[in-house]
Amino acid sequence: MPTHLCIDPTDQYSDAQVLVTFKGDGSDVSLISVINAAHDDILPDLEEIQRQDLRDEITAAVHRIDGPLRRNVQSPRA
Repeated sequence: MPTHLCIDPTDQYSDAQVLVTFKGDGSDVSLISVINAAHDDILPDLEEIQRQDLRDEITAAVHRIDGPLRRNVQSPRA
């Protein structure tokens, strides 16, 4: 399953990161686990708005990676 480092939604200063395991293609992301620096899965403790923030961050990252690659492949120069 793919993983992505995201800003820890429980860190009020946005300094810490969490490792998010997810499934989906970037437009429909389902969170599997959210591992913090203490190696605890904090997903069950997150509020829905925090979960949505993680999904939005992953979606944005997937589109940043996918977008330029697709443009480069689809628009070859002769």
